[in-house]
Amino acid sequence: MNRFSQFVVVCGLGAAVVGCNKETTTSAPSRDTGKPNTPRKLSVTSPGSQTITQDRTDELTVSISRDGFSTPVTIELKNLPKGITVETKDLTLPADKNSLTVTIKAAPDATAVVDHVVQVTVKAKDQSDLPESTTDFKLTVKTK
Repeated sequence: MNRFSQFVVVCGLGAAVVGCNKETTTSAPSRDTGKPNTPRKLSVTSPGSQTITQDRTDELTVSISRDGFSTPVTIELKNLPKGITVETKDLTLPADKNSLTVTIKAAPDATAVVDHVVQVTVKAKDQSDLPESTTDFKLTVKTK
């Protein structure tokens, strides 16, 4: 393999790794009278893809970023495939935390799927005018 081909392969792999996580941001006007032109922002980042095997558990990390507020944030996973459940009981990020490891479980008879789109939605508590932020990731369920 010549040097140019090696460079393309290495750079291509690097780009694939960098693009793995998905992030979405929402915003609302400031409530801080001292900073009226600084909007409040809520961003969520989820894994780009995740794989779980039937009758097993797996973990994924949901990360958030807050700008202009410091209240707790709730996380919700929507559109999970049949037989996949969220095992983590408290899906609230306290004001001093920016990420949460979420455990999911596949039932022994969970439906095998490839790249099923799951939504990750976050909502700031006590910030009713700040829209929820939603991103997605692809979940693959493998047979055991």
